Amino acid sequence: MVQRAPPARRSGRVFARCLAILVLLAVVTAVVLIVSSPPNLVRLSGSHRPHVAAQRRPPPYWTVRPGDTLEQISADTGVSVALLQAYNPNINPEALVPGDRLNLWRYPPKPKPRPPGPMFWSVRPGQSFGSIAASTGINIASLEQLNPKLKPAGLQPGERVRLRQ
Repeated sequence: MVQRAPPARRSGRVFARCLAILVLLAVVTAVVLIVSSPPNLVRLSGSHRPHVAAQRRPPPYWTVRPGDTLEQISADTGVSVALLQAYNPNINPEALVPGDRLNLWRYPPKPKPRPPGPMFWSVRPGQSFGSIAASTGINIASLEQLNPKLKPAGLQPGERVRLRQ
């Protein structure tokens, strides 16, 4: 029987295995550091910090309050004064009127139309379908169709009359 010599160790394989283990440890360490770091870790000097409003999209409209100026609205929303004037060509920048709505987007969404008038009418003493129809401008026949359970002759104070669908 011929005796074989034990296989010689290749120094390259040992080195490759050690290198693979070191690379794996480096990757795991990097992942742990990334996962454990605070979410908004940005190192900026004091004067180069971004404005908070510039990081998010402003609402489509701004309702002017007493004392508001375009510069103040610009600072609060992150929209430049030039863009505010471009999006709102009909405003006077020196005389903003409280309650006015300023567009903060070039093409803001159209507001949903409000239905005209109230949906219900609370009956007061002495009222009838005729007086309610005269007050609201709704036809008596329409009131009767919208309120089939109510008796026009026997309305009681506190009852609710439907005015529209």
